[in-house]
Amino acid sequence: MAESVLRSAVPRIGGILFRHILREMAVATAAVAAVLMVLLVTNQLAFMLGRVAAGQVPGPLLLEMVGLAVMQNSSVILPISLLLGVTLALGRLYHDSEMAAAQACGMSPATPLLAAALVALPAVALAAWVAFQAGPEGARRSFEIRNEGMRTALVRGLVPGQFRAIDGSAVFYFKGFNPDGSLHDVFFERRLPLQGAGSARPLEVMVAARARYQLAADGSLAAVVLEQGSRYEGVPGQGDWRRLQFGEQTIPLPAPPESTSAPRPDAQATSVLRSSPLPRFRGEYHWRIATVVMTVLVGLLAVPLARLRPRQGRYGRVIPVVLFYAVYANLLILGRAMFDKGAVPEWAGLWWVHAVMLVLGLLYIRRR
Repeated sequence: MAESVLRSAVPRIGGILFRHILREMAVATAAVAAVLMVLLVTNQLAFMLGRVAAGQVPGPLLLEMVGLAVMQNSSVILPISLLLGVTLALGRLYHDSEMAAAQACGMSPATPLLAAALVALPAVALAAWVAFQAGPEGARRSFEIRNEGMRTALVRGLVPGQFRAIDGSAVFYFKGFNPDGSLHDVFFERRLPLQGAGSARPLEVMVAARARYQLAADGSLAAVVLEQGSRYEGVPGQGDWRRLQFGEQTIPLPAPPESTSAPRPDAQATSVLRSSPLPRFRGEYHWRIATVVMTVLVGLLAVPLARLRPRQGRYGRVIPVVLFYAVYANLLILGRAMFDKGAVPEWAGLWWVHAVMLVLGLLYIRRR
C-alpha cells in the first residue's frame, strides 16, 4: 500500500501523460511568445521608421535596429509568455476534464510542476543570455548607430522637394538631382549673428542653379557648395538689403558632434556594473538579475496560479495571472527607481520585490 502511494507521488517523465502536458505547455508558451514578438516587432518597426524619416537612423540599418530593439526587450516578453502559456495550457486541460481524469487515475501532483519546469528552463537560460550578454551588446550597437546617424543626418537626410532644417538655424531646399549627382534649383536660408545691441538678427538667403554637398572624411564638417547663384542679406521688414552674385559659394556646416553624455548603464558590461559604485550602474546590475529571477518565479508559480475550480471557464485564470504579472513588473520598476535614488540599501537590491510577490502568490494560492 505504501509502495503504491509512493509510486503515485513520483512523476513519470517518460509517460504519455507527462509528454502530453509538456507538449501543451510548450506549444501554448511558444504561441504566446510568437504573438507578443509580432506585436513588439510591429511597434519597433513603426518607431524606427519615424527615426529613419527624421534622419536619425540610416535606412539600410532599419532592420538591424529593429532586431536590436527586439533583442533588448525580449526579457520582458519571456516571463509573461511563460506565465500565460502555462495558464492557457492548464486551462484547456482542466476545462476538458483531462486533469481531473488524470488525477483520478493517480497522477502525481508534481507532474505538471515538472513539465512547467522543463518549459521554463530554456526561457530562463534565454533570459539570462539576453540580460547579461545580448542585451548590453545590443544597447551598445544601437547607441553607435544612433550616434552616427546624428552625425551624418545632414547629407543623408537631403530629400528633393522638402525643406530641411539644419543645425536649428538654417533651412535647405532643392528641387531635384542632376544626372551627375549634383542638386539643381537650390534655396538656402539662415540667421546671421547679431551685429549690435538691440538690433534684429539679419537673414541670409541664397538661391543657386546648382549645388553639391560633401562630408569631411572624419565626419566633423559638412559643406554645401553653391554654383551660379545670388546671395541676399538683410533684416526682414527693412529695405536695406544687399544682393551679391557669385560663381561659387561654399557653406561650411558643422555636423552634430558625437554624444558626450554620461554612459548608459544598459550598454555596460556586467563586470563593469558589478564593480561600479554608481547607483545607476548598481541599479542596472540588480535589474539584470531581477529579470532572470522573475522568469524563474513565474515558472514556479504558474502551475498553482493556473489551477481551475470545477465548472470554471477555460480562460478564468488569464486575467488574474496578467494582473499578477502587471503588479510584479511595476513593483520591479518602482524598486529600480527607488534604488537609483538611494532609498533602498545595497543588500536589499530588488530582492525584496521577489520576496513580496512570492509571499503574495503563496497566500493567494493557499486562499484558493
